[in-house]
Amino acid sequence: METNSIVLKEIRDTQAPEIRQVKQTYESAFPKEERRDFELVKALLNSDSRFHLRVLFRDSRYAGFITDWDFGEFHYAEHFAVDASQRNGGIGSQALKAYLASLNKPVVLEVELPNDDLSRRRIGFYERLGFQLDTHTYFQPPYRQRDAELEMRLMSYGPLHLEKNFEQVKQTLHKEVYGVNH
Repeated sequence: METNSIVLKEIRDTQAPEIRQVKQTYESAFPKEERRDFELVKALLNSDSRFHLRVLFRDSRYAGFITDWDFGEFHYAEHFAVDASQRNGGIGSQALKAYLASLNKPVVLEVELPNDDLSRRRIGFYERLGFQLDTHTYFQPPYRQRDAELEMRLMSYGPLHLEKNFEQVKQTLHKEVYGVNH
């Protein structure tokens, strides 16, 4: 394998050795209100063929993960994180480029509001990879009943125009990912 090569490997086995590392990265990279309990992630892997866990490797070493959903007309990248030990050096953009190249569909993701430097940099990162920031008001339903919904924004990659398809995409995410029926 060449130096700095990025490989994405889909994992469906919740007993795979990488699962422990994914759990650690997942829980350290996302605040509790922006993620489900990890046991529910594992349950989704066992029960819903639309839900995918793609583990990132750089030079054969664990480097992070992407969880996503395949909704037919588009993929929803729910969580993407590079392990703290592997950050910098362009691995995030290399990994996301490899992920996008592996799909033949548009991709949607949620981002925090551009209210601070970190969230603006994160949005800029996705924009440099070809994502477009949508301006509709969007609320991420809570992962837990007692939590509040979070105001966020959607970004899209590929030929999915959120200007026209926002309500359809929002309804799909709310119903299929968060279990909310309007």
